[in-house]
Amino acid sequence: ADATESLMQPLKKLKVPVHEIALMLSIALRFVPTLMDETTKIMNAQRSRGVDFSEGSLISRIKVVIPLLIPLFVSALTRAEDLATAMEARGYRGGEGRSKYRLQVWHLQDTLALVFFFLVTLALIFLRN
Repeated sequence: ADATESLMQPLKKLKVPVHEIALMLSIALRFVPTLMDETTKIMNAQRSRGVDFSEGSLISRIKVVIPLLIPLFVSALTRAEDLATAMEARGYRGGEGRSKYRLQVWHLQDTLALVFFFLVTLALIFLRN
């Protein structure tokens, strides 16, 4: 969330709630693999009951997927509620009052890495053409 938030810092001048948006993005990205795993588990459970997700017309396949969405939605809401409870229990307040574990300072190594990757990118583009 810190990297996303620092990338979005210029938007603060436009009164955009950068911290909240960065937090939402990082939580959403964190839950994508979890929801994919949950989808796989639910689909396997449905397959064991004889549901076939690959046969039939587009409409019939959509009808087969709808019962999959309900347990997935319930699972996502449960996980969101658990996360909210955990954040509240840990005293999360959000906003500018948050302290950082480590301050990020730009070093010479960062500049060298940036130049290196820029040169590699240019070389790849040049070699591709």
